Amino acid sequence: MYKIRLKASAFAMSYLSNEERVRELARQIAPFRGDKPAPFISAGGLKVAAVRTTVRRYRSLRDYVEDQNEPVARAAAAGCQLVAFPELGAMSAISLLPGFSALYADLTRLWVSGSQSDRAEAFAELCATVQGFVGEVFLNTFSQLARSHRIIIAAGGLYQIENGRLTNRQYLFSDTGEVAAVQDKLYPERWERSMGVSAGEELTPGDTRVGRVALLTASCLPNYEPFFVASAAGCSVAVAGASPFGPSSDLARYRAQESGLCLLSPGLRSRGDFGLEYHYPARIAAPRAATRSRDGSAAAPEDRPLLTARVDLERAASQFDLYSADRNPAFFRALIAGGEGPSSKEGGAG
Repeated sequence: MYKIRLKASAFAMSYLSNEERVRELARQIAPFRGDKPAPFISAGGLKVAAVRTTVRRYRSLRDYVEDQNEPVARAAAAGCQLVAFPELGAMSAISLLPGFSALYADLTRLWVSGSQSDRAEAFAELCATVQGFVGEVFLNTFSQLARSHRIIIAAGGLYQIENGRLTNRQYLFSDTGEVAAVQDKLYPERWERSMGVSAGEELTPGDTRVGRVALLTASCLPNYEPFFVASAAGCSVAVAGASPFGPSSDLARYRAQESGLCLLSPGLRSRGDFGLEYHYPARIAAPRAATRSRDGSAAAPEDRPLLTARVDLERAASQFDLYSADRNPAFFRALIAGGEGPSSKEGGAG
C-alpha cells in the first residue's frame, strides 16, 4: 500500500507545483529589492547569519515559502551578506504531498516491522520518488529569495539520487539567485550509511562576492582535514551546522582558529512533527583575532531563530599564529580539557 500511495501522491503533486508557480509565489512574498547594494566584504569585516530552523509540516506551498523567507528577510534587513541554513532543510517539504499523513503512517509501520534491507529500500524509493518536486520547490524558492533580497544563501539541501548514487546534497546560492556550489556530504552519519547514502568525493567550494564558501557539516568537525582543504582552496567562510543526527559543537571554535575560516553552524529544532524531538542551537565561530571577545565565539550558542555576527577576517589573517593551530600540543590539551573561555556577547538576533 505504501508504494502505491507514494506514487499517487507524487503524481498529484506534479500538478500542484511547477517552477513558475513557486517563483511567482516567492516574488509575491519577497519582492525584488533593487535598491539594496550588492554584498561587499570591506576591511572592517563580513556580516553573516546562522538560522536555527524549526522542522515542521507545512500546510501549503505558501506556508513553506513564507517560512523560508522569514529568516532570509531578517538577515538581509540586519545588513548580512550571507545567511546559512542547516543541512537537509528541504526534506520537510515532503509534507506538502497530498495525503502525506496517511503516507507517513504507512512508512512508520514499515519502519517498525520491516527488516534493515526493507527500510533501506523504502528510503531509497522515497528519495527517488520525491526528489523531483522537493528539489523543484526548494531550488526555486531559495533561488528567488536570494535574488529578491540580494543575499548569499547556504540553503542546506536534500537527499538526491544521481547516476545510481544516493547522496546528502547541499546548495549555495549567489545574491543573483544562481547556484554557486553543490556539495555532497563528505562524512555521512552511521544511519545514513546504513541507508545507502554515499560520501561526497571532493570539496567543491562556491565563488561569491564575499569570497569562496565551503559547504561542510557538523560530522566534519572531528576532522581537521576538510577545514584545512577549504582554507587551502581559498575559502573565507565555511558552513558546518546541526543536522537531525546531532548538534554542532564547541569544536567549531577550534576549527575556525586552526583554519582561519569564519565558521557558520546553523541550528535545528524539531517539535516531533516527524517523530523526533531535538533542539540544537546555532553558533558562529571565527579566528580569535576576528572576534570582539577574542575567544573564537563571534556568536555563542543561543536559543534564537537567527544569530548574526560581524567578523574581521583581514585582521585575523594578519595575526594568524601557527602555534595556536593543530600542531601545538598545548592547544589540544586545552581542547581535551573542554575549556569554554568567556562567553561572547557579540552575536544577536537579526
